[in-house]
Amino acid sequence: MSNHFGKLVESFIRPISGGIGRRLRYMYYRKKFKSCGENVIIDEGVYFENIHTISVGSNVWIDKNTILLGGAFNSDRRKVHKTGENKIPWGDLLLGNGVHIAPFSLIQSHGGVSIGENVTIASGSKIYSLSHHYRNLNDKNDQKRYSFSTMADKDDQFMIVGNVVIGDRAAIGLNSVLLPGTLVPDGTWIGVMSCLNSTDVLTPNSVYKKK
Repeated sequence: MSNHFGKLVESFIRPISGGIGRRLRYMYYRKKFKSCGENVIIDEGVYFENIHTISVGSNVWIDKNTILLGGAFNSDRRKVHKTGENKIPWGDLLLGNGVHIAPFSLIQSHGGVSIGENVTIASGSKIYSLSHHYRNLNDKNDQKRYSFSTMADKDDQFMIVGNVVIGDRAAIGLNSVLLPGTLVPDGTWIGVMSCLNSTDVLTPNSVYKKK
């Protein structure tokens, strides 16, 4: 019952604009996060899923109409390929101090996501630590073409999961996509409309663009 009541409260405070809305959301959500620092701005339209798995530093701005999805991936009875690092627990989303998640961004942390200090995730960007794959990456002899739908039978799905890690002072350009296993080193800026995955090897303090 309490969870249903909480969802009802969120539906009321989510669209309130201006300073009053920001204060109400901060007062409400700061107790729901796994941890929360000071001076956290949560603008209207922001949606959280499994907020208890999300850790937020200080001086963080979660901008309008962003979606933050926490909660660990349940790999039971699923075909799964693990990629990238495995230092962040599946389901955890870590936002460092000074982070700005710009409008209409989406972060899905079912496979674990960490964003370092003083980073902006620019508008329209998407971060996925869990996704589907069309073939079995663990068995080259498996010629089955797998489905791209969470509603398909589990036997018809093949998943790829891995931490997405973004270092301190990095930048993720407009409408970029980071897929499972992506590692963005400290100080590296990712250009507009880039798409990266675990096979992309980046160097610190560089500027990178991949279409």
